[in-house]
Amino acid sequence: MNVSKKVSVVIPAYNAEKYIEECLNAVISQTYSNIEILIIDDGSTDSTFKICNSYSEKDSRIKLYLHENMGVSATRNVGLERASGDYVVFFDADDYPEKNLIERYVEAYEEWDTKEISFILCGMYFDNYYNKRVENRKIVLESAHGYIEGENYLLNRCSAAILSWLKIFNFVTNKCYDLKKIKEKNIRFDVDVCIGEDLKFNLDYLDYVPGIIGMINSPLYHYVKRSDCSLSISYHENDLEDTKKIYTRFVEWENMQEGRTADNILVVKSIFITDWVSRLTSMYDDKTVVERFKIRKKLDEELRNREFRKMLKEVYRAKKISALRYYTLRIGIFEFFIFFRWIYQIMKG
Repeated sequence: MNVSKKVSVVIPAYNAEKYIEECLNAVISQTYSNIEILIIDDGSTDSTFKICNSYSEKDSRIKLYLHENMGVSATRNVGLERASGDYVVFFDADDYPEKNLIERYVEAYEEWDTKEISFILCGMYFDNYYNKRVENRKIVLESAHGYIEGENYLLNRCSAAILSWLKIFNFVTNKCYDLKKIKEKNIRFDVDVCIGEDLKFNLDYLDYVPGIIGMINSPLYHYVKRSDCSLSISYHENDLEDTKKIYTRFVEWENMQEGRTADNILVVKSIFITDWVSRLTSMYDDKTVVERFKIRKKLDEELRNREFRKMLKEVYRAKKISALRYYTLRIGIFEFFIFFRWIYQIMKG
């Protein structure tokens, strides 16, 4: 195998002392050796930097940087600016890759060296360390649609809709990008976005980098829900508007892709509805009882938003949302939806 291609591994880290060793052990043990590992400590207040420094003293491929806390997007951007490889991958400190992930990426690029490839992605494991009653999941292209696990596939760009439905498109951590093109086009993470920054980066990248999508149909990256994670998604100011903007763009982007179908658009719209409601739910969960009373008008207005109701009806007709969820949202009273969500969670256990 040709090992002339250098792969940069960017790992942002913030207060990750409990789990970063699992990630670093998997990275330094990669079966492909021509890598540089850039760890950017985002102002940790625990022993994260000390742990990473001990690894850098043992492995010359590791480059460790420290800056004041600026958030994951700014931290990844520091990694991009300092990276010097042909390709770049992003790993999160609380996740970990399979040991042959980078080798599989490089092999795939070699296999398709005569093709114009935008980026290559792989399947994922979703590991739930928080609740052992929730089964771990493995996400790959399904055999029911003719795909074989372990094989490599070339996908049209319009396949982004289906990959997003499978929950493996919106991440950056299961992808390998052309670093030279990122630098040439000055593609960076948007530091003003707190939600959907990975999806926005992927769309920005695809806007500048032509080519089809390469898919390694093996689960090679572990996305881990840790025991110390919050049960609910914390809400930040502008999360709702950012969600609307990025998914409006995603719908428009998908609509411009060659070979896209009406079903592709409906798939993206159904994900749009799901994330729109998730932002409303996190806004609601983030408030006290008194604050919830104050924002109930805003929440109800969102459910009665003309664009929301139009998409809701479209995805229901396409059978991409359950009847119960549809009708609880269709009523347009958010606390009614929250009540049924609470009942569902109790029944689910």
